[in-house]
Amino acid sequence: MNDDLPKEYFELIRTALRNKKDEPQEERQLKKRKRRTRTTATSVPEKHEEQTTLDLSSPIDKYSNTQLKSPERKEEHAGEASNSSNTEIQDEDDDDENYNSDDFEDVTENNSTDENINDISITIEDPTKRNEAKGKTASTRNVCSREDRDRRYAFHMADLLCLMVHGYLRNEWLNSSKFIVKLSKLVPEKVFQLLHPVKDEELPLRSTRKLLDGLKKTMELWNKHWKILQKYEGVACYMKSWDEITTSTKPNSPFFLSKKQFIRQVIKGQGDRDIAAQGYVALLRACNVNARLIMSCQPPDITDLKEKCKPIDIDYDDMVKYPIFWCEVWDKFAKKWITIDCMNFHIIEQVKHRSKLEPHGVACCKRNNLRYVIGYDRKNGCRDVTRRYAEWYNAKTRKKRITKEPKGEEWFNKVLTTLHRRKRTKIDDYEDAYLEQRDYDEAMPDNLQDLKNHPYYILETDLRRNQVLKPGSKESGYLHLQGSKSKNKNKLLKVYERKNILDLKSARQWYMEGRVLKTGSRSLKTVKRRAMRPSLDDEEDEERLYSIDDTVLYVPPLATSDGEITPNAYGNIEVFVPTMIPGNCCLIESPYAIKAAKFLRINYGRAVTGFKFERGRTSKPIIGGVVVANWYRDAVKSCIDGIEYSVDNDKKLEEELESLRCWHTLLSKLRIKKKLDVIYGTVGEENLNLGNVSDEDVAEGGGFFVPRTESFPEPNDSGTDDNEDINTRGFLLTNKRETGDSNESTERNESLDRQSTNDDELEDDYDKFMGDLDMSDPE
Repeated sequence: MNDDLPKEYFELIRTALRNKKDEPQEERQLKKRKRRTRTTATSVPEKHEEQTTLDLSSPIDKYSNTQLKSPERKEEHAGEASNSSNTEIQDEDDDDENYNSDDFEDVTENNSTDENINDISITIEDPTKRNEAKGKTASTRNVCSREDRDRRYAFHMADLLCLMVHGYLRNEWLNSSKFIVKLSKLVPEKVFQLLHPVKDEELPLRSTRKLLDGLKKTMELWNKHWKILQKYEGVACYMKSWDEITTSTKPNSPFFLSKKQFIRQVIKGQGDRDIAAQGYVALLRACNVNARLIMSCQPPDITDLKEKCKPIDIDYDDMVKYPIFWCEVWDKFAKKWITIDCMNFHIIEQVKHRSKLEPHGVACCKRNNLRYVIGYDRKNGCRDVTRRYAEWYNAKTRKKRITKEPKGEEWFNKVLTTLHRRKRTKIDDYEDAYLEQRDYDEAMPDNLQDLKNHPYYILETDLRRNQVLKPGSKESGYLHLQGSKSKNKNKLLKVYERKNILDLKSARQWYMEGRVLKTGSRSLKTVKRRAMRPSLDDEEDEERLYSIDDTVLYVPPLATSDGEITPNAYGNIEVFVPTMIPGNCCLIESPYAIKAAKFLRINYGRAVTGFKFERGRTSKPIIGGVVVANWYRDAVKSCIDGIEYSVDNDKKLEEELESLRCWHTLLSKLRIKKKLDVIYGTVGEENLNLGNVSDEDVAEGGGFFVPRTESFPEPNDSGTDDNEDINTRGFLLTNKRETGDSNESTERNESLDRQSTNDDELEDDYDKFMGDLDMSDPE
């Protein structure tokens, strides 16, 4: 302390501290509670409507002291000042003394009657309505159904096939002999020599330079030759949206370009950009240059899963900025293909990293998206060269192709094989090496979306439960996430090459592939056993996984000299792969193999080639044949052939018996029909046509006359007429046996007598015929 301070100062401090110690531990003096009193108001204040908004979207803490605050109001009450002393209460309830007043809020109750209580309006906002503007629920997303997705895939494949066949046909037209005669005249002799330079042994680059100069000259000559550049009709070969395909009401273009019209337009130099590019290929082939036609096929986008798409709004110049057709020329000196675009960019390039013909920009990619680039050479060869022009083929382009799935890749390769009509040459070997180098030179993607399912790179976080990194493997790079989400903000992920990833399997899975664990092998990873996988009671809940380096091929024990084979605990032999068959045994796959082995009474083992999984955790083995010793192979196969021959004969015999039964039924029906026709006469078409009733019959109809449509046999000696009416019980039955004339009636009676005499003979012949058909053994 400073000694200069006076003593009075310290005395004041002591007094203040003493007084503070004697005061109660309350921060503020509490107001005494007032009792509501009944007063008569002389003036009614104006009612002010309060409006309080409750937000249901924010959580409410029941333990927090929240208070609804309303605007302050000035209330005037008559006699408030005079009666203020009467409203105070000197004594309080005993129950209130046991509570601490700090636990309650100060509530001021105004002395007012029911007439002075103002209206309060509370507005409750629904949080669901507030979120309607932010987004829609998952059930109302603009995503097509599974059926529409399959239909789009099928249409995508059909459209791609049609476009590839279209390019194949145009390539065949370019080999016409008329082009050789007409177009070769457009090229001067000097330019022709530049197109075929002599190889420079000292510096081959000079020969390549002369070839490039010759190509530049031909491109200038072709642009002068092409006089009229027409516009496309519609979108031509450019890409269409799904709505344009499904909801288009415009009829297809009636324009059809035949081969003669195509040749005429190319020779005259009239047509659109596609025909001009195709004609330039014909010009180079007329000069004996190895040129091939390149087509960028534009089927609808299969990655577009929207049910309703917006119409594509794009200018014509943006649509035709990048070409659909262009040309490639083989440089035999540099062993590379040279790309030439003579109509759009007027460039000649040798693609190393990025091609100028790959569409870039939002507007241009709406109609032209590089996915399928097909090359057609002069010898009817067809090849996929998309890898040459796509900079990010593995990261972006591959996901938009039908080849991203195994079935789609098989279908696409089958189409290419069908359109490829020449033998393999050394040019294909050089091109394969170039495309493989392009795959190797493609850089690592720099975003998270392109790294998903990448064929060469994988994120550390994308490793599956049965995958681990090889020991000592180093990361290929890092991916720095800078997303808006807190969990991805400033996060650094490691990227590895897929060749450094090991696929692990359990001991049972390796055994299904014909491999067993080595002695002393250790698991590289332990995972929790899946709930759906069947397990025994004594098995652990965890499953150990091993790599292929920790396994060896399973060598089954050999059969004994008697042909006895060592089975498993269930009496079977597991043959999941061919290497699991014993060395001196063979697998015979046939449904009659077990029967043949039992018939020969030899040692055999039932071969389990797989399992059939049913509902739940049950599985049944699939018996695919038998395993027998090699010296029993011929005997078992011969027995199987005999069983199959016997089974085939039994089937043929059953078929013959069934045929005889059908013939028996048919002949019985024919006999009955013939007998009825003989006795009662044939029924003509006129008698069957009972629906045609004339107007006169309807007008004169009346009474109750039942026409007798069927004919009954009458005795010959009765003497009654066929047209005689018979009166029975109040109504008339009319026998309407329609005959042509009296001669036909006489012939019918004679036929009846003749058939009645031969009836016994017919029955005897039929009984004899049925006796011949009887295949049963005599008792």
